[in-house]
Amino acid sequence: MNLSLLDNAINEAKNNKTVQSFIKELQNYLEKNNSKDNYKNIQEGDVQLESPEYKGNKIITKYRDQMYIERNNILNNYARETLDKGQMYYIYSKSIGAENCYNVCICEEGQSHTVIKLEQKDLPKGAEVGSVLRKSNETYQLDQEATEIISKKIDIMKDTLLQEQNEYLKSQRIEGHIYEMSEKEDDRAWLFDNTNTDSSIQEAIEEINFPKELLENAQEVDLFIYQNGEYKPYNM
Repeated sequence: MNLSLLDNAINEAKNNKTVQSFIKELQNYLEKNNSKDNYKNIQEGDVQLESPEYKGNKIITKYRDQMYIERNNILNNYARETLDKGQMYYIYSKSIGAENCYNVCICEEGQSHTVIKLEQKDLPKGAEVGSVLRKSNETYQLDQEATEIISKKIDIMKDTLLQEQNEYLKSQRIEGHIYEMSEKEDDRAWLFDNTNTDSSIQEAIEEINFPKELLENAQEVDLFIYQNGEYKPYNM
């Protein structure tokens, strides 16, 4: 079997309206039937779950995930280049529900999702989220030089992807097109472009500039038209 063809089929299915609706219902079921403690543990152990915002700009899922992938690449590549300085660790967030406790990842291929929880007392002076650590004699040392280098590399990467995101979203906001509400959260909506008939399989647009007053009252399958640079209710 051609695995690449299978992967493509799966990815296309994920973007299909009917399949996406089923997946959403399945996710809701799993969340309701999992214990809160288990769900909390999943959140705490997942390097991917952080605030989808950068320099005051909202980040959509597509580019948030890309930022995490690229961040891991930056960390792993630099760790490999500086092996002579010892094993490298990176503080990526504070632990959820645990005061003065931080989540730390190992900067090594295949180990990036291994989470180490360290209390503030176990960290070197000056260490914080975004700091690079090295381990020596079972204690963690702050690598200030690596922290500054990594910070600059990550900022450049995020700036580049933020620009790409802005260009992507701009290309999806088409004057006169009709959009159908698929789902929503407090600050964003997922829309299908009903005017685009190029393909029977469409990708939902994660719109972060949807008017707040419309978002609050919007329901699934509601229609909106993009006119004069903004979304407006569409009355057929």
